[in-house]
Amino acid sequence: MQHVFGPVPSRRLGYSLGVDIIPPKHCSYDCVYCQIGKTTHVETTRKSFYDPGSIIEQVMEKVSQPDMIDVITFSGSGEPTLNSDLGFMIREIKWKTSIPVAVITNGSLLCDKGVRDDLKEADMVLPSLDAVSQTVFERINRPHHSLDVQAVIEGLRAFRAEFDRQIWLEIMLIKNINDDPEELKKMAEVVSGLDMDRIQLNTVTRPPS
Repeated sequence: MQHVFGPVPSRRLGYSLGVDIIPPKHCSYDCVYCQIGKTTHVETTRKSFYDPGSIIEQVMEKVSQPDMIDVITFSGSGEPTLNSDLGFMIREIKWKTSIPVAVITNGSLLCDKGVRDDLKEADMVLPSLDAVSQTVFERINRPHHSLDVQAVIEGLRAFRAEFDRQIWLEIMLIKNINDDPEELKKMAEVVSGLDMDRIQLNTVTRPPS
């Protein structure tokens, strides 16, 4: 099975070599704006989905080719932090190449210390936060029933305290859902206390679910 795609031009990361470590579509969210489509397995339990050695081999084979690669990015068909081999794969890849490693995550599992420890192996982490109130959180992200937005926020805060490299927070603004002045004010108050390196505001430009 092919787990590596690209490198592709990324608006944020330059030429990004994508690494997909989640079967479609296992995620802790079922976001209304997801370009991949509806989540078929809404879950929060971490597990080993694929042979990590095979994924590492595919990455290194691509890295050995002459293509321009600015960053190796774990993302793909679901939430990458659901893969319990994530930290091992990042460590092995960083040992074999000097190319920076990034992880794009919805940030929902950062309250789990094991997830934070795995992500600390990366050079850059790009989490998302689309709402700071539970009602809007449920409307946009349609999360697993066990997830609470305050726990997500505390997970982001805990990770910032432990991670001394780049964290770029992405916020998806959706018309008539999280763009009213009251919600934006609450979002600004929360985000200002998270000490992120960058805040990136996006709107839905690709066909959503």
